[in-house]
Amino acid sequence: MTKQSLVKFWIAPASACLLALGVALACAGDWGEEYGTSNFAPEAFVDSSFSPFFLSNQFYYKIGHEESQDQRFNNSNAAAWTAWLGDAAKPEVGFLLEKASAGSIDSTLLFAEGKLSTPSPAFIGASWLQKKSDKKWQAFLGYLQLAKKAELFALNNIEYSWDYDNKKPKATFDATLFNQQAQKGAASGDVFLRQRYWFQWIRSLFFNGEAAEVVQRFKNYPAAFPKNEMYYRCMAYTAGALRQLKNYTQANYYYSLVYANCNALKTAAHYSFHPQEEKDWNATLALCTNANEKATLWQMLGIFYADEQRSMREIYQLDPKSDKIDLLLARAINKYEQKFSSSSELYVPIDSAKLRGTYAFVTNVAASGNTLHPWIWQMAAGYLNFLDKKYALASSWYEKARKSLPEANALAKAQLRLLQLINFIGRTNLADTKLENTILPDLQWLGSRSPSDLPDFRYADALAWVKNTLARKYQKQKELVKSECFVSKTSFYASRKNCELMKAFLLKPGKTPFEQLCADWSAIKAENIFEYQAVQLAFADSIAPAINLMQQAASAATVQLAGNPFNGRINDCHDCDHAAPQKIKYSKLSFLQKLAEMEDKVKAGQEIYTNALLLGNGFYNMSHYGNARYFYEGKIIGESMSSPFYLDSIFRPMLTDMRLATKYYSLALQNASSDEQRAKCQLLLAKCQRNQWYNDYIYSNEKKKYDEGEMINLRALTRFAELRKYSNTQYYREAIKECGYLAMYVR
Repeated sequence: MTKQSLVKFWIAPASACLLALGVALACAGDWGEEYGTSNFAPEAFVDSSFSPFFLSNQFYYKIGHEESQDQRFNNSNAAAWTAWLGDAAKPEVGFLLEKASAGSIDSTLLFAEGKLSTPSPAFIGASWLQKKSDKKWQAFLGYLQLAKKAELFALNNIEYSWDYDNKKPKATFDATLFNQQAQKGAASGDVFLRQRYWFQWIRSLFFNGEAAEVVQRFKNYPAAFPKNEMYYRCMAYTAGALRQLKNYTQANYYYSLVYANCNALKTAAHYSFHPQEEKDWNATLALCTNANEKATLWQMLGIFYADEQRSMREIYQLDPKSDKIDLLLARAINKYEQKFSSSSELYVPIDSAKLRGTYAFVTNVAASGNTLHPWIWQMAAGYLNFLDKKYALASSWYEKARKSLPEANALAKAQLRLLQLINFIGRTNLADTKLENTILPDLQWLGSRSPSDLPDFRYADALAWVKNTLARKYQKQKELVKSECFVSKTSFYASRKNCELMKAFLLKPGKTPFEQLCADWSAIKAENIFEYQAVQLAFADSIAPAINLMQQAASAATVQLAGNPFNGRINDCHDCDHAAPQKIKYSKLSFLQKLAEMEDKVKAGQEIYTNALLLGNGFYNMSHYGNARYFYEGKIIGESMSSPFYLDSIFRPMLTDMRLATKYYSLALQNASSDEQRAKCQLLLAKCQRNQWYNDYIYSNEKKKYDEGEMINLRALTRFAELRKYSNTQYYREAIKECGYLAMYVR
């Protein structure tokens, strides 16, 4: 470690922490898991107290940034006082410590001492008031009088501001009397009380600018005090004071002791830990009294500067069986596995010297077998070999890990089973019956997982990889249906033959167990294909066979359309149609049935104008431009596509085509009996012509994806010229008010 490297790496943690103070970091969910891509869970072997330091794209794992400054000791503090008081209720003690006002404490103490006839109204009915003459309760209330005053300078959103670089300015506080009272209390006979008064004294000195005095007081800290949470809180303030005095050597040593011995302060001690130069670092190491303390320092350094490899080597040399190395191993493996890609049969090529060093170190340590948990090193070595596509080596390491893995560690067992599965699939070239029968139990096990089974089990990326890898193998072998079962591709359904093959497979009776798994894992079910084929036929104006298929689409057939599909508006307004009252609510099936009924009437020569107009509206609205997009939306075509560009290019021509709407509007025009009717037909035909222009000149060209607002060539809309012939009609006058295209054309 050189001076240059220390200074260089300090910049990143400092800026990250300052960010954490003012900005809430993004949580996992919308952006994926915070640990990135991972199949290796630290929870399987790392002590849970280290969980905030698991690899994460947030500042602390599952925390983001520290926000518990003012509450982190509430429970332990209340528990300690409850135990000391003896027969006391913890909720009441907790209320006094955390919520009671200084004034109510003052008046109640006077009541306990017989100097007031009534206690504070806030405590009327409290069971502890019956013990007002109890000396311990009086001592507790007396301590609280002082402790409540400390809130004026200590509780400023960030109570333990030695945790952070930037502190908010605090109001001026004359601590002279406070310190005298704390010093007096620290000389009392009861060790429990004395330690707490001593803590208040040190805290007051720290917050009120007496850094050197804090250090001196801690040097005189009574040996009779137990080294408990209160002790390490005092040490933490002393470390903060040393840091203010730029004594980084001693400060970092104290931070490491706090980090190692007080879980509640682990993250704060880690943040405040600030190695400066090689000289300081070596001096800090020299202060350690044993190898375990040195291992703690190396662990903190490895986390702080994200150099797990060097710290692992140092800890291993100090003590191969140190548990401090486990966290660093987890972080190193989680970094290495970012090269794992669940969507590719190959791995992202990251061939850095650092990763090579991690591989060499982990495999060498695994081979030595002299760590505290040899099985996790063997599992890690196997996983690294898998990531480098050395499947045979990975298999041998996994077998060694299996033999020594603790039977009671369910998460570790699940982890190993998962890693063995993906290794076996990775090393097998042909997806034949032998492979299928071998992996079937593991696939059934993996597919049945739920987050509640083992909450920390990281299997989602591996499951995606399994599906993608098997899909590619079957694709290569021309077994397209099985490939589609594992990874669905829209292009598959562009072929009618594929649709029929897939449908036949899904409906096939007497499937083998592996075939049944394929069907179960398939995102597309038979009813989805029936629905999709019904939609295709409807857009081809083959309504009767479309009805037959939609009836076999089960639940999809009953999906209600949001608006009346037979409405024809001057201007397209889906939301208006969806909000309008509807006497009849059409489903996908009943919509098709109504289309068939109207077509039969047209063929029979009955009310041709009305029925043709309604048919035109129906075909217009079931297109992407209309109010009934629900009709075509489904598992295969997709849903919630706000622009034709978001429609799959395979389906876009069908879903935006205006030919059927134009056909029936033209038929209505031919059978119109008045100028009002003709004007309406011409406007609806003009809308179709406008949409087709967008289809031909915008939506057929992916390069124009961000030019959807391009001005239409109004001269191409010849239907508007026809419409102007009916400028004497009421419908025309309404149209020119509502239709911006017509208004521009006329202008």
